[in-house]
Formats: sequence, C-alpha cells, structure tokens
Amino acid sequence: MIDDTDYQKAHQIADDWRLSADEKAQLLDQPDRVIAVISIHDSLHRIFSEDTGRADAWIRKPNDAFLGQLALDIMLEGDIEHVRKYLQYHTYNA
Repeated sequence: MIDDTDYQKAHQIADDWRLSADEKAQLLDQPDRVIAVISIHDSLHRIFSEDTGRADAWIRKPNDAFLGQLALDIMLEGDIEHVRKYLQYHTYNA
C-alpha cells in the first residue's frame, strides 16, 4: 500500500531524473509504477553510492542490457518491471 509520502518521494525522484511533465504523468500514473520508480531509484543509489549524479543520470544512458536503449525509454514503453528487476539483481548479486 502506498501513501502520500510515497507519491511525494516518487515526484522528487522524477524531478531528480529531470523528467518532463508527460514522462512524470506516464511513470507515476499507477501505484505499482510509483513503487517501481522508488525501487529503481533506491537500487541505483546503492549501486552508485559514491556518485549520486551518476545514479540519477543512469536512466538516460544507453545500456547494453537493454540492447542499447535507455532505461527511461524501456520504462516509458511500459516495461518498468524489467528495469526494476535488472537493477535489483545487480544490487543484491554484485
């Protein structure tokens, strides 16, 4: 279950990621996506704990794991769970 604090955190993450209003609306339109955004953010900040700028920029970098696509594009295309699971794997198995 999510609450107002989760929505506020997700909107702050979207601001940190410099998402447009349309991108925010698309990613934060459902409770399960709000939780996924928070999870992705948390995983990135664990992986790049020494460089928060790199953590926040990661979603806009081409990634071989996504066939050269941006993680943001994968998320916006509706496969946010793929990105979340990829990062969780690398967070806990690296």
